Amino acid sequence: MSRATEGADQLAAAAAGGRVASSPFLPPREADAWSARLRAAGVGVTVDGGRPGADRRVVTAHPPEVPEAGPRLAAAWFAGARDEGTVRAALSTAGVDSDAIGDVLVDDRGASAVVTAAVLEAALRVRPAGEAGIEVPLHTLAQARERTRAAVVPSLRVDALGAKAFGVSRSWFAKGIAAGRVHVNGRQVGKSAEAAAGDEVWADGLGRFRVSAVHGETRRGNLKVTIEVEQG
Repeated sequence: MSRATEGADQLAAAAAGGRVASSPFLPPREADAWSARLRAAGVGVTVDGGRPGADRRVVTAHPPEVPEAGPRLAAAWFAGARDEGTVRAALSTAGVDSDAIGDVLVDDRGASAVVTAAVLEAALRVRPAGEAGIEVPLHTLAQARERTRAAVVPSLRVDALGAKAFGVSRSWFAKGIAAGRVHVNGRQVGKSAEAAAGDEVWADGLGRFRVSAVHGETRRGNLKVTIEVEQG
């Protein structure tokens, strides 16, 4: 049994028993695999990386009647830090588990690390560039675009959906699939792969989208869909 299968099944069992349970921070493919499996199990799912378009995210399962749940996330900013690896190494040295660290974003002034609130105090003591960290609001982090799109596609093939989601040509997106850069529910797919309602699609370098609904055919035989897109 894979980590995604076992971990998601444990969260689903907790939610079915009336409890809220969360994963650690997961990389894109794992987060997509966990959330897709939980949605298939019929429990509530909340996925959060501290900002739209986050690569590393926490997946939370909760009873369906609970609208949203998950651990509180926070951000620590380190003035002068210029390298993600240095920040992660400094956090690890301070005893912050890697599972509690989300995205690390570097700009021309320093670096911000998204962490679970439980380890924020320890994170703020870190000095990767000589100065201790300070807490900053999550909304100040570099933002990606998050939107819901209604689209008409000729089929549910991933290349057709991806072209609509990211505003690129179908042939260009198909090249990404051929290069192994596109995954559905955490699994690498081939050129003829399709995605159904609820599926999570990750495209390296572009972002992710989820097929939230398939509404039926148009008069010309195309399909009407709703897609939730997070694009960096």
